[in-house]
Amino acid sequence: MTTVLDTRMDAGHNGSGTPPLRVFAAPPGRTGQEEYALAPDVVLVLAPDGTARLLDMGGRFYAMPAFGARMLCGALEQGAEATVRQIAERRGIAADRARADFDAWLGELRRQRLVLGPSERRRRRGGILARLFLRPALRLSCRLPSWEGRARKLLTLARVCFALFGWAGTVALWQRCLPAPPGDAGAEDAEAAAKLVDDAVRSAAAGHLWQMACKERALCCWALLRSAGVRAALVVGIDLFPLAGHCWCEVGARTLSDDPDRCQAFTPVVRYR
Repeated sequence: MTTVLDTRMDAGHNGSGTPPLRVFAAPPGRTGQEEYALAPDVVLVLAPDGTARLLDMGGRFYAMPAFGARMLCGALEQGAEATVRQIAERRGIAADRARADFDAWLGELRRQRLVLGPSERRRRRGGILARLFLRPALRLSCRLPSWEGRARKLLTLARVCFALFGWAGTVALWQRCLPAPPGDAGAEDAEAAAKLVDDAVRSAAAGHLWQMACKERALCCWALLRSAGVRAALVVGIDLFPLAGHCWCEVGARTLSDDPDRCQAFTPVVRYR
């Protein structure tokens, strides 16, 4: 159950020498030692020009100027005092003025629930009973006789889990309930399973009572493949201009749950395997 963060991914995927993006994501849990931390569902992406993007996997996306990005990175990496000193030195202003600017900016990010402050801790969303219910529901859904029936149930559970636990909590729960396969399936078996899963999820999503977004479709494909013994990746991508995020599933070079041409417009920033 490993989460892989691609922290230096070429923005063009083409070897053109484009400067890489730097990516920060919330660690699995707070230790209580850090002053500031990203909220559980938030990914911070630093662009080559020094500006930043905040992806809240709940569906909100924010662009951040270079100075704001430097303040946030400083808060995350070295804490308030060191960051305030750097602001004062860089701008040639008094420490009190630098502290006021820092507090105002981090305060706004905390009000938006994008960043957790020194006194805040991550609250586990959803109750114990909900988690206990969802564990067997996930496993039973993967054992239904038809692929489309499995997909329909898992799409519903994905929507429920996102509402209860958010993005990070849902992915962690599904990773625990559906462990990664111990070995790699053969190429032919993986290709056959990928086609069955992709077709089933597309059909189930098209006929579902609720409109299913890319997150639900990708998570459903990823879960079905894991349950079938096929290693897959759940991918989160970003488009800097215009600012947008997207999610899909990959098996090798094959893209599931969405059109490959659409997914190629996004730079992968986080992969869950």
